[in-house]
Amino acid sequence: MERATFIKNCGKLCLGSLIAASLLESCAGNYYAATSVSNNLIQLKKTEFIQLKNGVETYRKFVLIKADHLQFPICVYQINQTEYTALYMECTHKSCELTPHGDYLICPCHGSEFSNAGKVQNPPAEADLHNFKIKTDHENIYIYLA
Repeated sequence: MERATFIKNCGKLCLGSLIAASLLESCAGNYYAATSVSNNLIQLKKTEFIQLKNGVETYRKFVLIKADHLQFPICVYQINQTEYTALYMECTHKSCELTPHGDYLICPCHGSEFSNAGKVQNPPAEADLHNFKIKTDHENIYIYLA
């Protein structure tokens, strides 16, 4: 095999591996949590962030919540042991549904990116995401929709 062909094939393999890894991470991480909703308040158990993989306890970076009266899901990020953010997954650019990828959200329509705090990281979006008010206790996260 010629050197140029070898380098070209290696480059394609590396690029393909990166794309496949990012797709697998985003697909494997999308978990819809069981919640209870009453009077514009969502109650989410903190244990929803815990998962077992091969008998080992690991933690999800985020969980998704679907409320019947909302058009888009809510993405709840665990920032640290005591801090959480709840973001409405509607892009502020053209109202497309965002896709979570680890510690950030991406708009599949035009490529806007948002941090796990809802801040715009890359345009074309200019406005930050809607961030719901949250309170916590020892066992639960309470998300205020109103």
